[in-house]
Amino acid sequence: MFLETKNINTYYGESHVLRDLSLELERGETVALLGRNGMGKSTTIKSIMGLVTPRSGQITFKGEQIAGQPSYRIARMGIAYVPEERRIFPNLTVLDNMQISIRKNGQATKTAGDMWDLERIYKHFPVLKDRSAQKGAFLSGGEQQMLAIARALMGNPDLLLVDEPTEGLAPIIVKEVRDVLAEISEAGMTILLVEHNLKVALSLADRVYLMGKAKIGFCGTVAELQAAPEIRAEFLEV
Repeated sequence: MFLETKNINTYYGESHVLRDLSLELERGETVALLGRNGMGKSTTIKSIMGLVTPRSGQITFKGEQIAGQPSYRIARMGIAYVPEERRIFPNLTVLDNMQISIRKNGQATKTAGDMWDLERIYKHFPVLKDRSAQKGAFLSGGEQQMLAIARALMGNPDLLLVDEPTEGLAPIIVKEVRDVLAEISEAGMTILLVEHNLKVALSLADRVYLMGKAKIGFCGTVAELQAAPEIRAEFLEV
């Protein structure tokens, strides 16, 4: 198994946010983690990335136990994180934002055709080439989101964790971000996606996990979810 979380329990103080949560990804899959607000989706991604530490359970990546490891070590192992808040460096140029995340051992594990370098980034994100000398603070919301994704890819990860990439974006920009993620997925990147926009998520995903309060309530293919309106009503409808 490429990535597996097994019975992880994560807390914020005394609040039990994830309860015995288990999920898995195969290499090359795009898996969507969906649910209503406050169910623990972002905490799941942060637990994998090492930004919060589960009190119990296992997280295995490429056969190695990573639960409890600091986030910088997890990043060096090949996991990249695109946070909901984007968190680009506003006082650095677009080019500097991307170059700062280059991971040498990430490049060492890639063949030339699989390498994410500036040439490939600019092919997928032409707007970033046009804005390369501009400071991050002057980008639009959609451009900042594309920069956050591009910055993660410049580390040449094996797994991309993406948290709410279309949140707060205009519909035309939502489509652009969705199309970029589709291109990245088709290029072979493994993606775990948290996304509130059901249409976007289902258009990208191979499989879907639905979260109830603090735990997984459904796992299946997109077709299986689409054929089960009662499941969608239970876990997605407000």
